[in-house]
Amino acid sequence: MTNNYQLELTTALHLAKQATTEILKIYYGDIQTTFKEDNSPVTNADIKANEIIQTGLQNAFPLDGIVSEELQDITTNNNRVWYIDPIDGTRSFTEHSDQFAIHIGLTENSHPLLGLVYKPVSGEYYYGIKNHGAYRVSPNGIEKKLTINTVLDIQNLNMIIDKSSLLEEQWRQIYTILNPKRLMISGSEGLRIMKLAEGIANLHITEDPTKCSTWDICAPQIIAQEAGAYISYLDHTPITYHTQRKIGKQIIVAANQQLAEYVSKIVKDNLK
Repeated sequence: MTNNYQLELTTALHLAKQATTEILKIYYGDIQTTFKEDNSPVTNADIKANEIIQTGLQNAFPLDGIVSEELQDITTNNNRVWYIDPIDGTRSFTEHSDQFAIHIGLTENSHPLLGLVYKPVSGEYYYGIKNHGAYRVSPNGIEKKLTINTVLDIQNLNMIIDKSSLLEEQWRQIYTILNPKRLMISGSEGLRIMKLAEGIANLHITEDPTKCSTWDICAPQIIAQEAGAYISYLDHTPITYHTQRKIGKQIIVAANQQLAEYVSKIVKDNLK
């Protein structure tokens, strides 16, 4: 019998909405921030949202494993593993920007099957299910299938980046060489990739692989792929998930493979 993962999607969406209620109480109230060993921020909202989502998934799918940003991993003998980022874009959250999102992704046999990227401030969300397409649902509930234009003239390059990369000379040089028609900035890795899924941007690279974790990429990856985007490691090997926490390598997301190969060579030639 074919599983189209509707139960998993419905559960993930319900939990994202539950987590959103608590996130917004803190967002509009008292944000308490501490810093991890790598100097990345974590807030009381991150912890609360992670607890809600992880507990909900454990109750609904007790045989599945879970890897999440703020809590201890749950390992099982099952080949299904969930990856949770309760707030992707915590710095944006602490700055009261709306550029943060909840990520809930599901893998089976190391490959993404389902992804949900949910924006708490607006209620807008994106989801994708393997072989069943990718969709954006607007704040008023209107659903639109996402299908990108994979035919691209390199002269019409729209690139989305993390603003911190502008502080690094080698990345500024790469952007100059690529000469994008438009250079966009977002504070959330997931929302950057969603710009690809929507066709607003057609190129994104994770500039610092040491900052990129599996829960940052898992849910957005399947959404982008189902919308027609090309996504892989910078060396064009597939992104796979083995309950590891860090991605460990740079990732490229592009409108098509030809663009990805062209850009990858430029990046490799100019990164020291």
